[in-house]
Amino acid sequence: EDAPMVVSYSAMGYECCGDDPHPVHGVESPDNGFILVGKSIDSDGGLDGFVVKIGGELPAGTSYLSDDESNQFEWGTRIGMPGTFEVVNSVASIDNAVLIAGAKESNDGNIHRFIAKLDLVSGTEIWSKSFPAGQDSESAIESIFMTSDGGLVVAGFVDGEKGMIEGFKSYGNPVSGKANVMIFSAEQLSEDDAPDAPIWETVYDSYGSIRSIKTTMDGYVFVAPMSEELYASVLIDQVGGVVWTQNLNDHGEATDIAVMTKEGIEVGIAITGHHQVNGGIDGSLTVIDLDGERRWTNYYGNPSGGIFEYEGLDGGDPKLIFDECWGIQNTDHGSVVLACGTGIERCGILDLSCQNDPRVKWRGLLMEVDSEGSQLWFRTDSYYFEGEETANASASEHVIRTNNGRIASVVDQDFGVGLLILESPQN
Repeated sequence: EDAPMVVSYSAMGYECCGDDPHPVHGVESPDNGFILVGKSIDSDGGLDGFVVKIGGELPAGTSYLSDDESNQFEWGTRIGMPGTFEVVNSVASIDNAVLIAGAKESNDGNIHRFIAKLDLVSGTEIWSKSFPAGQDSESAIESIFMTSDGGLVVAGFVDGEKGMIEGFKSYGNPVSGKANVMIFSAEQLSEDDAPDAPIWETVYDSYGSIRSIKTTMDGYVFVAPMSEELYASVLIDQVGGVVWTQNLNDHGEATDIAVMTKEGIEVGIAITGHHQVNGGIDGSLTVIDLDGERRWTNYYGNPSGGIFEYEGLDGGDPKLIFDECWGIQNTDHGSVVLACGTGIERCGILDLSCQNDPRVKWRGLLMEVDSEGSQLWFRTDSYYFEGEETANASASEHVIRTNNGRIASVVDQDFGVGLLILESPQN
């Protein structure tokens, strides 16, 4: 089928988020805007977390948003002190507030889990709370998700070896620590003071940092590594007990998870990521039943075609092309949309076959896959400044299903942050 058309493609640079911003997550806000989060580099070479709020009335087509023109982002804020390690990995929104979570360096040099509540309209901090998990250990939050009753599910890791946090999501992985889930109630989140502790918390020794967690009718389902090479999908009940575990053999790195639905009924669980295939890397998708039995694993990538310098391309050499999928979102007709980047990563002076291949500049790749593994559509997108026909490198990091059924893609741009909005898929 034909891919959905572009509604708008908005981008921002350092004005919103600091030097070399790298977005990794986002949500639609209650006022139909968008909140994007990630990390940037501060003046002393450390990492800051950033949060940027974009209004819902975005210009049609391609636009560049700034804080001093008519096309504006509403506000941007940075989390952190110069030279230290602070990152925002995930965001959620409730009523008139924004909830962010990630990792923050303390005065003693340890890195700890943190959650903060910001005002939706201004971005002003209402409260911020760190949750240390040991004297000489590190911890972080990678994923948060709102429950139907207004609570917050929080997941990441504790008991990590000091100095072993490489990064998160598409800019690295924590390589030690134990999976951790915390639950906060709606009442706790509504207060103007930070909660002292979650209503419950569980540590899972068999798994590393939880990459993503979602709510299901039976509890919560997450994806996490069991080793450097093997990941697992795990269902836990409403109080943290493990119901089932499914090892994701042959899937590769697992990056995000979604609960598949059809007309509001849960029909399966889908995990995305990427895997080495034929010398290159392809996006991977594994679908499992609600009882934890695996249905299938498929691989996707090497997209053909494009515009301007990409026009007329075939699928290219699969040994050279990397297709890395970082986000997944369910539709309500049993399919999922994957958010990926595609490009040639390693084209050195000896790799003469790819010197003139335009794919050395990465593009965002979105695709919809049905419950049987068939690709319904795909599209590649790059950001072009007005009047230019030379692409800026892009990669889709996360995908959002909006309240009006459209698809919104959070894009890492070589110059900053992008938000691509597509019409609702026609299925």
